[in-house]
Amino acid sequence: MVKSIMLTSTKGGSGKSVVAIGMFLKFRDDEGKNLGYFKPIGDKMSMTPKTRTDKDVNVISAVVARKFSKEEICPQFLSPGYFLDEVTLEETGQIKEKIKDTYQSMVSKGLDVMIIEGNHSCNQFRSISLDDAYFAKEFDSEVIICCPVSDDDDINDLVSVYDWYKCQGINVKGVILNGVSDNAFTRIEQYHKPLLEKLGIPFIGGLKKSKQLEKPTISEIMEAVNGRLIVGNYIKVKYNTIEGFVIGAMGSESAVSYLRRGRDKCVITGGDRSDIALAALETSTALIIFTGNIEPAPHIQSKAEEKGIPLIVAPGDTYTVSEQVKKIHTHIQPNEIGICKEQADKYLDWEKVLE
Repeated sequence: MVKSIMLTSTKGGSGKSVVAIGMFLKFRDDEGKNLGYFKPIGDKMSMTPKTRTDKDVNVISAVVARKFSKEEICPQFLSPGYFLDEVTLEETGQIKEKIKDTYQSMVSKGLDVMIIEGNHSCNQFRSISLDDAYFAKEFDSEVIICCPVSDDDDINDLVSVYDWYKCQGINVKGVILNGVSDNAFTRIEQYHKPLLEKLGIPFIGGLKKSKQLEKPTISEIMEAVNGRLIVGNYIKVKYNTIEGFVIGAMGSESAVSYLRRGRDKCVITGGDRSDIALAALETSTALIIFTGNIEPAPHIQSKAEEKGIPLIVAPGDTYTVSEQVKKIHTHIQPNEIGICKEQADKYLDWEKVLE
């Protein structure tokens, strides 16, 4: 019989995808299990049907689950914020049947373990009965609750979700906390783990913040600002990560000293600010975004190409673009899956997962 484990979360930023990939690799490489990965509902993206798929599913299908198609791994897409434009309560029956049929088709292929990744939060799509609790019961899954922790109030949410699942008759295997800062990780070990154990809630582990996984890639930045690459080879630079952002709006005299403060940074400036662009190109810069849809002068593009620094042109003004990059939600890249395995090795109580 297939062992089904569903990863659910109290809210976004729980580290659920890191856990999913880490567990997949642990089961496959260390335990020799035949694995499946399933995501009932993925984020609908504004792409053509041929390429539209959830970003985390893209990584899973490309790196760790090649034996299944993307359509099998994630059979349904809905927009998290505007799903009522796409489906009514009366139509959810067809969606449920489609998801169940796809799931049964996958588990019939001789799998030992199926890892199911739930929605962004356990309450997502609850109003149309497509929430994690429904699928956990439908697939007879053991549930692991993932919870981001910034302060003690997040533990209140975790306990509420745990109690609610238990009232639903769902088998909760345990919880995983994701410390979103070094201080939060310290509090997990000092306060939250002992408290959960006293409450009888199985503690599987506390993840430590990974700075590498939080760095946005050039591809993610381009998508966020609706930009186009005018210097650089997209295939070669799309997974390059950025350490931070600098707004290039200072005077030319102080530009160089100001821009020297950051390494591997992205500089955001107007396309007519050749002085800022030249100063950025003389410092540790990994990307320059030119705003207002204004391309920089040819000599700027030539110098960037010579130094191997990608240039992007974006339609928004400098303020708009700077706000857009603040809202980037980073995703795991194919070259980062090893970090997920390290997190699972180092921070999860694997014996509790195997029980």
